[in-house]
Amino acid sequence: MRTSELHEPPLLDASSAPGGFVTGNLLAGRFELESRLGAGGLAEVFAARDRLSGAEVAIKILHPHLAFDRALAGRFRREMAITRGLDHPGIVRVFDLHEHRGRPLFSMELLRGRTLADLLLLEGPLPPEAARQIAKQICAALQAAHARGVVHRDLKPQNVFVKAGGAVKLLDFGLARVVGQARLTSKSAVLGTPGYIAPELWSGQPPDARADLYALGATLFELLTGRTPFASSDPYGVARLQQEPLRLEGLRDDDARLLRRALDPDPEQRFLDAAQMLRALSGETVPRPPATPPPLSAGEYDVLVHDVVHPFHLARPPIARVLDRLGAEACARWRLRLLGAGQAVLVSGASRGTAEAAAQLCAEHGLPATVRPISLRPRSEEWLARHGGWALALLCAAAAGLLAGLLELHLSCVAAGAAAGYLLSWGLRPPASAAPLSGLPGQGSSLGRLADGIARRAERLRRRGNDLSADLQELVRASDDATGLARGLVAAEATDAARQAMDLLTSRLLQLASALDDALAERG
Repeated sequence: MRTSELHEPPLLDASSAPGGFVTGNLLAGRFELESRLGAGGLAEVFAARDRLSGAEVAIKILHPHLAFDRALAGRFRREMAITRGLDHPGIVRVFDLHEHRGRPLFSMELLRGRTLADLLLLEGPLPPEAARQIAKQICAALQAAHARGVVHRDLKPQNVFVKAGGAVKLLDFGLARVVGQARLTSKSAVLGTPGYIAPELWSGQPPDARADLYALGATLFELLTGRTPFASSDPYGVARLQQEPLRLEGLRDDDARLLRRALDPDPEQRFLDAAQMLRALSGETVPRPPATPPPLSAGEYDVLVHDVVHPFHLARPPIARVLDRLGAEACARWRLRLLGAGQAVLVSGASRGTAEAAAQLCAEHGLPATVRPISLRPRSEEWLARHGGWALALLCAAAAGLLAGLLELHLSCVAAGAAAGYLLSWGLRPPASAAPLSGLPGQGSSLGRLADGIARRAERLRRRGNDLSADLQELVRASDDATGLARGLVAAEATDAARQAMDLLTSRLLQLASALDDALAERG
């Protein structure tokens, strides 16, 4: 697969070499070994000569202790099948699958140069233009892979090879996933290398093209700075750092803007596909996606908002802006009760992460908010919110009647007391069950968020005017159809068939989202 310009490690003798291979050994009856190039957790790689064709090739052979593990052997064969199906100058070419004494192996092109990780180790950070050129080549290779439905899942400098002439090759599709095929790992398994794994994958979301682009952003960061963007030896520490602002001191403004978007912890705010990121790497302006709500999932927390009416906010109060960002609607009754009481439950029964994200969103818009465990919700709160109107009306009517009897006033005081009691009830919070965001899904769905974002884009495009061209009208119709299908799949039972359909639909939704962003940018 590759050789180094610096040195080629000699083969060890048969007693100490992994697998017991030495120079001159013949594998699968045709591949004569010349040198050992390296090894990973799954396989080792040799330079060899194919006696049938006389060509120099690389041989990747499964470690002997893994040869009888059916799952790993299957993954190894799958890597070969996936890579052979990808025909692009930026992806290493794979030739054929063979076997030697029960150990599967495959032959591939022999590359001369060094990995990107070795290049960084020897030369340190690269000049911005050189770094961008490498990133553009990687991005073009990813674009070709994604077009065939393949998500790499383990992009990092160690899996990028720079040939002697500067051409870049993408290596090691051992963890790659083909969209629409059955998953080989459990839903909870997170594969890849911490620091390059997109944040949403830690919560169990399936990887899509945006996860590879996140890894490319981390790789570009390393090319420009000589350090990893999330320096921690602990995977949980990496996951925490991924949520914090990036340190981009010393970088050009255009590079910093690109990295902020590529490494945004929210996949909805990243580049939607490789074509968008390739445009950005080439210096083009890529439209920003619209603001999206945070991931929403159910749990044991409420979010209370404290809204005090300000005369300068009457046209568009903070709560209206917050509801818009959350993609939620509040009925007129809820808004009036908030106006009267000064506080209300905005999000009911949310996970801690969802509640904290909603509270942070409120703070960004100048709206005080409190995260409260449901266990601290007063038991009387829901009853008073629902029945407080007539209870206060009866209580005030009885008090007015008693006062009228004592002071010999007209009985109309009773009606006035009832009306006063009802008006006082508007000072009670609206019920938590009537919160604009309640009944949240058990776990947030990346497909559901993507579909909601596309629906908002399509609606904005519709509102921009009635003079949409035939192409834009068709784009809006296609978006409506795709989002309806996506929401149906999210609500359906999570079978393997449903998950495969979600995978296939995600690729289509990302294309639609990119097209809608371009259309919205063109129409101002």
